Amino acid sequence: MSTSPLAGTLVVDLSRHLPGPYAARLLGDLGARVIKIEEPELGDPVRLMPPYRDGAGRPASGALAELLLAGAESVAADLKLEGGRRLVERLAGRADVLLETFRPGTLERLGLAPERLRRLNRGLVVCSLSGFGQDGPWAARAGHDLTYQALAGTLASTGRMPSLPAADLLGAWSVVAAVLAALVERQRTGEGAWIDAALLDAAVHANLTALAAEAGGPRAVGEPLALTGRLACYDLYRARDGGWVALACLEPRFWRAFCRAAGRRDLLPHQYAAGGRGRRKVAALIATRTREEWGRFFAEHDLPGEPLLSVAGSAAHPQVAHRGVVVETPDDGPRLAFPARFDGERPPPAGPVPRLGQHTAAVVAEFDPEAADRPPRALRAAGLGRRPSLRRALYRLLGRRRR
Repeated sequence: MSTSPLAGTLVVDLSRHLPGPYAARLLGDLGARVIKIEEPELGDPVRLMPPYRDGAGRPASGALAELLLAGAESVAADLKLEGGRRLVERLAGRADVLLETFRPGTLERLGLAPERLRRLNRGLVVCSLSGFGQDGPWAARAGHDLTYQALAGTLASTGRMPSLPAADLLGAWSVVAAVLAALVERQRTGEGAWIDAALLDAAVHANLTALAAEAGGPRAVGEPLALTGRLACYDLYRARDGGWVALACLEPRFWRAFCRAAGRRDLLPHQYAAGGRGRRKVAALIATRTREEWGRFFAEHDLPGEPLLSVAGSAAHPQVAHRGVVVETPDDGPRLAFPARFDGERPPPAGPVPRLGQHTAAVVAEFDPEAADRPPRALRAAGLGRRPSLRRALYRLLGRRRR
């Protein structure tokens, strides 16, 4: 794009793991400059966690980190030490957005409370993303995506492990929406904001179809809902070759067309039937053809149905390839471009994945020139710069063995 929507916007990212870095990555995809502050010894844990990817002549590394950290500037800074805190203050004084995912109260204990940072820069948007929010009886409780989804009810209708970390991903998107709204409001008032975002809140908010389904009364855990396997017209079925097919003829006109094209008018009354008889009949029908045959059938009759693809199959799908969301790079593997176009153009995918602390010296020189004059040993003693780590070597060794 000739002009990125967030060009000139500075985001300071103190977050770790998945949801915070994903939100920062999305802002970076829109053109923001992202300076990522990492713990000097191990960095963001996502660098060392599975799934792993390695190649000739390179150690095992977290494959997810290559998608989340691409294009960011990595600064190794210990926020428990004076130098690290001072650099964050200098960055906050000139930044547009500061994103953090510590437990509630941690920034304040570090001497970097949101209120203090906003006094340094009245236009700063501070976003605190946590599991349960900044207040409430569970605010300090530990959690992960699976536990947030468990509490939000998003797993209730199936009672199974989710195939997507929905709370983490939806929480990241809620952060992006809130940050963009705060930046728009700042144009009017000149004032930033402190955003309190919670992964549990995002998961509860996204569960609106289940909330609608309970309008007539509560449902038990494990009880399928209309869009999670209760309806014969909207479910997953196994084909003759063992592959899976997604049938999504939810509207009556599509269901009628499906039944007629398949020569099975007897199935017409079973579209919304709650019992298992209709579903068993549809399952028997799908089992008469292969997955590819059903794919051609749905395309020929313009029906909402598709074969289930693997991730590799999805990346190779002609429509996915045409849209260009997944981009292969010659050196670092896949990149994700922003999933929307602006006037027909998509923001370019992110650049290389930074090494831990790669940009520390350059960022210190830009934002704290006085500190930049110190010798490297003094900078490390103050909490700036990557530290050698036997633990990091051990993580990588274990990662290679577990591949």
